[in-house]
Formats: sequence, structure tokens, C-alpha cells
Amino acid sequence: MRCDGNALKDSSNWGEESYEMPCRHDNVAWLRWAHRSFLRSICVVLLFVAAPSGAVEIGRWGFGDGTTNDTVGPYDLNPVGAGPTIAGGIAYFDGLEGSPSYLETGGYGGSADWTIGLRLQPTGPVDQGNFQGIVSNNNSAGAANSWQIESFGGVYQLRTTNGTYTIGVPSGGWDVIVVRKIGGNDGDIWFNGVQVVASFGSNPGGLQNFRIGTNRNSNNFYAFALESLQVFDSVEGPFSVPEPGTAVLFGLGLFGLAARGGRRAI
Repeated sequence: MRCDGNALKDSSNWGEESYEMPCRHDNVAWLRWAHRSFLRSICVVLLFVAAPSGAVEIGRWGFGDGTTNDTVGPYDLNPVGAGPTIAGGIAYFDGLEGSPSYLETGGYGGSADWTIGLRLQPTGPVDQGNFQGIVSNNNSAGAANSWQIESFGGVYQLRTTNGTYTIGVPSGGWDVIVVRKIGGNDGDIWFNGVQVVASFGSNPGGLQNFRIGTNRNSNNFYAFALESLQVFDSVEGPFSVPEPGTAVLFGLGLFGLAARGGRRAI
């Protein structure tokens, strides 16, 4: 294999790193490659580390195979308009107004409990306007059981037929949003591992017509990158960080060594 010190250079689009393994004698580049490969291999696992044995994952979209297929269930996502661009295991939604381009599927339906987790990053300005749809259920704001995760004035929100709940401001990197419906008439929200809404006090809605990249009314679109999205028919999520296992320690060790090596090279 030819030694190329630029093998890990990022492209202009987020998530489109080269994954060619650099030559081993380039210690810093090799450690960075190993660290990135490790993190990508566990990113979905870290969303839901400890699911109970009775949990059923009903939908998972990771885009690693270059498609929008559901890898655990029957809910393959179908493009409306051009749909997102998929590159390097990431789905990129352009957010262009007046030119609908999103994904949708017939959903699981009503459930007393469900959990949705997604890992995303804006690809445009943080503030892209109001009601900018990220994930939604049903095709009308007035429909029963409808809801949407949106960006409103640069702030992530969950909007339901019963209320609107603040999630948080994009961190500038990848963010993880987890929304849980609990017992039919309650739920909570977690943002980057922190509980930001302890209780809805109402039914947040269902999973009748699941859509990504648009709001409920199909007229506002957010420009963002989506790395993974999972749906469970139960209340999931280890939201206090567990003691790191051997694999996690290994990954953190690689990160520290790479950072240390990078500082020496400056």
C-alpha cells in the first residue's frame, strides 16, 4: 500500500472522511484512523447501550450500505422528490424550500411506549428559520397523533398537538436527540445524554407515518446530516453514562494517544 500522509484529510462535506488505512509507521495518522473507525463502529451502540431483554427495535436506519432501507424491520424509507444524498454512511438533507426532498414510510402505528434516537448535525446556518422539519409523524399539523422534531430559530424543539418542548441548541458537532413516549400519556427528552424535558404530561403522538427531513405540513425543511436513527416499541436508553468497558477504554486511549502525538508534531 502506498504511504499517503493525507489519507485522513476531511473533504468539504461533513462525514465524508477517507477511510483508507494509512501506513503504520505514520503513528499519528494511524492512530487517528483507528480512533475514527472505532467510534463509527460503536456510535449506534452508544445511543442505547443497555436495552432490556423484552425490547423490540422496530426501525434502524444507518445509511452505511448507501441506501435508506430499514436494517431491522420492514420500514424502508422512500424518497419524496430527490431525497437526501448519501455519502460515507451519512444522509445529507439539503433543506431547500419550495423543492420537497425528504424520506417517508408507513409507520409502526400507535403504541403506549416508544423511543426514538437520532444523531445529527446541521449543514447550514444554525438558525434556518422556524418550523424547519427534521423528523415528523403524519402529514398535517392538525392530524391526530402528529408531532415533529424541528429547528425553530436555531433551537431544536419537539412540537406535538399538545405542546412544544425545547430540546437545545446545536453543539457545533454531532448531537444526539432521544425522545421517549412513556405509558401512553407522558414522556421525556434527552439531549446529548442530559434529560432536558422530564415530563410531557400528555400524549406526544404515535408512529403512523414516519418521515425524515420535513415537518408535518411538508413545507419546511432543515439542512442537516443524519448518521443514524433508531426506533423502539418500548422505553429505552441508558442516560447515565456507565463505567467504560474494555472497548471504550481502548477507544479513549487511542484518542488520547492521537491527540498527544498531534501536539508533539506542532
